[in-house]
Amino acid sequence: MSKKLNRIIFIQSIIGLLIAIYVFQSFVRQSPIVCVNGGCELVRKSPYSYFFGFFPVPGVGLFGYAFMMVLSFLRTTSNNRKLLYGILGMAAFGVLFVTWFTYTEIFLIKGICTWCALSAVNMYLILILALKSYFLEKNKK
Repeated sequence: MSKKLNRIIFIQSIIGLLIAIYVFQSFVRQSPIVCVNGGCELVRKSPYSYFFGFFPVPGVGLFGYAFMMVLSFLRTTSNNRKLLYGILGMAAFGVLFVTWFTYTEIFLIKGICTWCALSAVNMYLILILALKSYFLEKNKK
């Protein structure tokens, strides 16, 4: 069951990476984001969407999802428990990050980016799957 969960985490990481790449490229190119509401452009153009005034927030997701993708891929070829700890740590950071950014979108920017919301749900799913995998392995011993 743990291997199956790991594969799902890998797929979810790829999905998150694709979302992050799409949104990140729009930040870099300063081009509009295809969105189901007007929130994506509002968020993209907000100064809150840049760390330290220059680094686009989707770049954080890009690195985080890529990191989890690599760890979950390596985990399919190894029983090294430290890889799961890395996934758990990155997913926990990711959940804190998307929670903070969702708060920022709602209360400071006053707009919701559909892609950001999808990424937030995806990150929560990855954390839930990683926790389930952790407890399955812990109870196996």
